[in-house]
Amino acid sequence: MTGLQNKITFCRFTMLALLFLFGSKVFSQTDNSDFERIKLIKSESELSGMAISPDQKIIAISFSKSEPILMVDWQSRKISKEINAGKWNSGSRINYSANGKYLIAQEIRFSDFSQNKDRTIDYEIIDPESGSSVKTFNNVQDVTVSADGKKAISLNNDEITFWNLPSGEKMKSFSIAGATNAVAISPDGKTLAVSQLVDGSEFKSQFKKDKKGLKNAVKFKQVVGLYNADNGAKIKTIGEFYDLIYNLSFLPGEDILLVYQTPDIRIQVNNKKLSYVNLIDMAKQEPMRKGFTSMSITQPDLKISTDKKLFAINSKGNRFQEMHLYNYETGELEKRFELANRLFEKSDGERIINSSRPAFVFLPENQSILIAMGNQLIKWNFRNL
Repeated sequence: MTGLQNKITFCRFTMLALLFLFGSKVFSQTDNSDFERIKLIKSESELSGMAISPDQKIIAISFSKSEPILMVDWQSRKISKEINAGKWNSGSRINYSANGKYLIAQEIRFSDFSQNKDRTIDYEIIDPESGSSVKTFNNVQDVTVSADGKKAISLNNDEITFWNLPSGEKMKSFSIAGATNAVAISPDGKTLAVSQLVDGSEFKSQFKKDKKGLKNAVKFKQVVGLYNADNGAKIKTIGEFYDLIYNLSFLPGEDILLVYQTPDIRIQVNNKKLSYVNLIDMAKQEPMRKGFTSMSITQPDLKISTDKKLFAINSKGNRFQEMHLYNYETGELEKRFELANRLFEKSDGERIINSSRPAFVFLPENQSILIAMGNQLIKWNFRNL
């Protein structure tokens, strides 16, 4: 049996959930004062995604209703380019590749989650310099780009495929049994992390006296498998059960893997959409006892500040959408920002388009966060509070 040193039980996950819920500063300060509205877009445009270039100079903004992506020079606050790509009616999430050479646009569909089957969506890899589309992917689970920008990796059913960039030609492929919704490649390009169904035969020795526990793990949980990126050989299964995994991503320049997961709807407590972000230390190939939570009804945006001191995620409060700002080292929730109030204050009588899908970026110097929601751009100056 590969990669599991300790017995894993559901009690362990219950305790971890309680730690997330009650270990942070749940009643942290709500910051309402220092913000400003940024006027860059037409009032009828609805924002869907946002990313900032690794050099912190350009902010890419995507929209719903098949509008082009806007490239904004943040220092001058002027639109430098329009890119006719990633134009889905429902909008897209966008991210820069680690070296800034490409934008990866991910289609947003009606639901971010899929019960009883893998989620399939469209992706597009874009050259932000020329504005041209490099490669498109239709109805796949996930697409990522290597840190050196030389390869794209797609997950389609159980097949992992490597594609040359910028030519878009297929390089190689191999199958990983039980692959689900997410794939990531390590910064050195040597290791693949893949979300997978639980293979009961792999865990029988851990559940000799708890057959029901094993049955539930197979039915409701997933794992993260590590594979050799050259030949697809199995390296290890991370010693942790996760809920349904929808995103795997490495922190920029770090051997830390983020795992975004949300419980199967059949076991959600009171049908509330509590989701988790767990961390894996890839140098040790072990789960870390630190994480973050969100109550967002859609897949939340996840960002870390460039100084690695703050982690931000959008969530849902009792009434409104919120931004949650965590101390990355301690995992404590430090500040909250209620988004609905921000939309209606200082609006100068303009038409307001609300949304349940905020997108955001840390701005240069890590003093502020730029938030896109509906047809509004809000700059939250959290350091001044």
